[in-house]
This record gives sequence, C-alpha cells and structure tokens, in this order.
Amino acid sequence: MEQSTDLQDVRVVHFGLGLLGAAMAHDVANRDGLVSVAAIDASPAREGHDLGEVLGLALTTGVVVDGSSARLRDIEADVVLFAPDGDRETAITDLELLLELGLNVVTIMPELAYPPDDSDDDLAVSIDTLAREAEVTVLALDFSDGLLGTLPLVLTGTCSTVERMTVSLRGIAATNGRLSIADWARGLGIALGWNFDDLDEIEEPQAGVMRGHHRIVGSIGGHETLIVEVSAAEAGAAPTLSVDILGTPSLSLTLTGGGDADQAVATLGVNAIPAALTGEPGLFTLLDLPPVHSWTSLGLMHADHDEDDDDD
Repeated sequence: MEQSTDLQDVRVVHFGLGLLGAAMAHDVANRDGLVSVAAIDASPAREGHDLGEVLGLALTTGVVVDGSSARLRDIEADVVLFAPDGDRETAITDLELLLELGLNVVTIMPELAYPPDDSDDDLAVSIDTLAREAEVTVLALDFSDGLLGTLPLVLTGTCSTVERMTVSLRGIAATNGRLSIADWARGLGIALGWNFDDLDEIEEPQAGVMRGHHRIVGSIGGHETLIVEVSAAEAGAAPTLSVDILGTPSLSLTLTGGGDADQAVATLGVNAIPAALTGEPGLFTLLDLPPVHSWTSLGLMHADHDEDDDDD
C-alpha cells in the first residue's frame, strides 16, 4: 500500500503552564515541526487567555487556555507535555485521562521517573499498565535528569569494564522540584548491571548555600563503586560536570558551562518528544531510552493517514 510522503507538524498539548510548562511551551513555539493545538491550566489568571499572551509572546496563537481537561476529548493531538502544578492525586487522575484518550505523554513527574518508595512503585506499575493497554508511551523525567542526564552512561560505551565511576556536578541546583540524586544514581547502577550492597546519601552543609554538598556513595562488596556529588560553585565560577571512570580503558571528562536547571529539564522534555512518538508502549525513564539529543526540525507524522488503508 502506497502511503503519502507528506508530513505534518507534530501536534502538541500543553498541560500545565507554570514555570516548567511555560518553559516547554516557549521552546515548542520556537521549533520547526511542532504546533501547539491545546493548552490546559486551571489557574484563573491563565484560563481563557490566548497561549501567546500567557507565554508573553509577541503573537496570537489561536490556542485559548482551557481550565478543564475534558476538552481534550475533542482534540486531535500526538503528544502531551504534562507539567502538573496541582496536588498529586489530581495530577495522577489527569494523567490517567490522557492515557485513556490514547495520547503519548512527556511528563516532569519525579514520582514516576524515580519512584522513591513502594507506594510510588505501585503507581509506576499502574501507569505502565495503562500506557501499554492504550498503546502509548509515557516518558517520565525528574529534575536530576536535567542536571546529570545520560552522559555518564554513554561514556561507558567504549569501556569493556567499569570498576568505579565518579560523577561531580558543581554550581547548578534545581529550584522548582525534588532533586532525586540517589534515585538517579540507583538507576545508573542498574543500567550498568551493578547491584549495590549499600547506597549511602550524605548531605553536608556549605556556608551560605541552601542545599549544600550532596553526596551519594554506592558500594559493592565493601568497595565504593559509584560516587555522585552535587555541590554549589564558588561565587562567579562557571558550573562544571566531571565524570571519571576507572576501567578498561579509564576515562575522564570535564564540561564547563550550563544554564538554569529548570530550563534544562524543560528543554530536555521537548527534545524527548521524538522518543515519546516512536517508543514502545509503556512507562519509561530517560535511562531506558537511546540518548535524547537536540534537533532543529521535526516531522514524524504522516499527513492524511487513513487507518482503514492499513487493513487492506
């Protein structure tokens, strides 16, 4: 069966227009291949206003912010950027509705990205089941992903053995959400096949710094195998990310620079849209996927696709 080669813009729904949701919507507005088709936000200050006005854009988008998720039943869309601002139970109910509607979702939701306890593990299993039944993809991100990403894991691609890894981030901290450094470290260990005997989390105060020096140590057989450190930089110093790998071969990499951590995770969410559109059904985290990367133009959806033709 011959299919049209015409491509249409990927249709994006913005669910939640707080700090992170607005940052993602700004990014979408500046990307080729993406078009905003709906925006949901219960805030009276945003409801009923054009999305361009809410975002401070110098244009009218024609997308009016709606306070109710019920309107999504009448919207044709490909992916939802879900950045809930409300309480946990409401956010879960809204997410379940999106899955029932058969929509792919990219969400910044720590409870799903790195479940911190057994109750959230149950939630992750439930969302994974719903996504599989609906044959859609849910990609859950955490603020730690915007800080640390998958670079340390990717660097091990040229190593035949990895005996020890140290990841040090200095100078960037998330201000808008839970920083799941220990959970990120545990996920990295799982990806490397490490079963930690102990994973110790140490918070060391730093003068004049709210978060101080955060240190995670994962040990196997009494040997420190993974060390992850996040700390404040000295005044005026540029942020740095260092990865040191002891293995075959040993590697060391230091990157300097970086911007606001909240903006970083918002941009990561937009860059992850192709993964949500092409992924298998279910719930996934950043470490489950091929490396998410920047792109300048996107056109993945076949226009005027006739589902009935697939049955011929």
